[in-house]
Amino acid sequence: MATGSGNFVVLLIDESSAMSAVMRDKLADGTESTKTNAERVATSVNNLLKHLSVGPACDVAVVGYRSDADGQPAVGSRWTGGLAGRDFVSSDELASAARVETRTKKVPRSDGSIAEEPLSFSVWYEPVLGAKAPQIAAFRYCRELVEKRAAAGGGQGILVHVFAGSSGDGSPQKAVEELLHAAGAPVVVQCHLAASAALVTTSFPSKQAYLASALARDLFVRASELPDHLRDCLRAAKVQLQSGARAIVHNAKMSDLFRCLQLARQHVTVGAAAPPPAPVPAPVTPTTAVPGGEAAPPTPAAVSSPGCSDAREGLVVFVLDRSVEDPFAGNMANPCSRLQEAANDLLKQISTKDLASRPIDAAIVSYGLGGDGQPEVRSTFDGPLAGRSIVRNADLPAGAIRVEEEETQVSNGVGGLITVKKKTPIYFDVEPAAAAPPQPAFEAAAAIIRDWCGQHPSGASPILLHLTRGTHDPSNVDACAAIVSSLGTAVGPLLLHHLVITEVPHPSLSYPESDGEIQGDSLRALWHVSSQLPDWEKLQAAKRPHVTAWSRGFVVNGKYDILGDELVNAVTGDVVAVS
Repeated sequence: MATGSGNFVVLLIDESSAMSAVMRDKLADGTESTKTNAERVATSVNNLLKHLSVGPACDVAVVGYRSDADGQPAVGSRWTGGLAGRDFVSSDELASAARVETRTKKVPRSDGSIAEEPLSFSVWYEPVLGAKAPQIAAFRYCRELVEKRAAAGGGQGILVHVFAGSSGDGSPQKAVEELLHAAGAPVVVQCHLAASAALVTTSFPSKQAYLASALARDLFVRASELPDHLRDCLRAAKVQLQSGARAIVHNAKMSDLFRCLQLARQHVTVGAAAPPPAPVPAPVTPTTAVPGGEAAPPTPAAVSSPGCSDAREGLVVFVLDRSVEDPFAGNMANPCSRLQEAANDLLKQISTKDLASRPIDAAIVSYGLGGDGQPEVRSTFDGPLAGRSIVRNADLPAGAIRVEEEETQVSNGVGGLITVKKKTPIYFDVEPAAAAPPQPAFEAAAAIIRDWCGQHPSGASPILLHLTRGTHDPSNVDACAAIVSSLGTAVGPLLLHHLVITEVPHPSLSYPESDGEIQGDSLRALWHVSSQLPDWEKLQAAKRPHVTAWSRGFVVNGKYDILGDELVNAVTGDVVAVS
């Protein structure tokens, strides 16, 4: 530990394989860059350290994170030479501890050409890359670092996180939140590097709901709101900022990285006179109750909205399994992505067409294994709806975080094809996770349903649709069914249904009346606990001849296309074909 007084800087640097990307942006001489992001980040970091070495005085820590040869987190101080092994180092010590090497610098000539000149370059940080990026371990390390410094007394800090890859040890949300609320919490700047110069950069956003990328939206609650002295620095550099701008750059180019690192320099130059940063609010998608964890926040009452005055109110709760075989494989067509696509499509369905005027409430929770190796359950609505356990369907259209559009070709009825555009509002994005037992998620869903039933004792039978890849132990499946078995209203008991997207080949099945074609004990267990379809005659009449009196709410590798009809019948007693 260094002085323990004055301002401090923590540079947190991703050293995973994602940093080996080559951005290929244009250089001053018109050529494309050929150095990796890791090399160019090291140059930028060493350049910042050079500037910090000439004052004003501050304490500096350089922290790197990667996985080692055994796949374990390797997080720690990355000082080299005589500073090796230390955490915070006084900027006054930097100049004498640098290794100096000769590099070339490009300089513009008066005739417009570019010349190269030799330059003495000081080096304190040299990257060594591993495979994965253990961000949870990295942020916990930094939290301990700043808490120790706070105990030593004095100073305000800034932490600049420079990274390229996704977290290799689970979602770092909780670890970042703990850092943002720790004793001596620094201003946290999140600088995500672009893998390619062709990617669009998002700089210092002020609204989470307008961010197109799931990672950018996650970063919004993992970064500090820019304090006044840093806003002034950016505005002086002609950066346009809105009120409430966060310290985030997503898909940063090298010029953006330079700007983020300059915030650290500005902080130690004028930040001493600035008030401490305002604490960042707790994230709006908190972890729900898990064994040994904290209790979930109370479930808010459903928001009332105009609808059919003579209709019963209905409820559908989605329980989304985030698990995949390898959460870090980068496969965009994994079951988690396909299941959340289905859930977003069903949310669209209950808020449009024949269902829009019906009083239907929706809730969604998701589950997977967290970075701490424990089951993690989330209240999953995002953007404008974040923090609400239950949302009325009339409120859904205005609550989307974005609207995705795709073109598809359909029959024109006369032997040809026409192109139509399909727009799908997106209400949440979740990342894949390792497998976790489903019971904690069903407990969270049961709490939501129980509270809703208490408020709507004459409401329609609630529906729980479990979206899963179907790999659970049968005993866990039975335990989940037991958790919700006693729930219901005066109208009827809860209906438990399943939509399964498998990770291994399996024939498509829709509402089977037996388990004869179902492969595997887990899928058979899911079928056995699935409820039979009420009013099957009406569903059959609505162009579904395969639905029979013994059909169950169970679909494998297909579309769960009866939910809209089920809900309309539940709240009005009628069935209409919902496309």
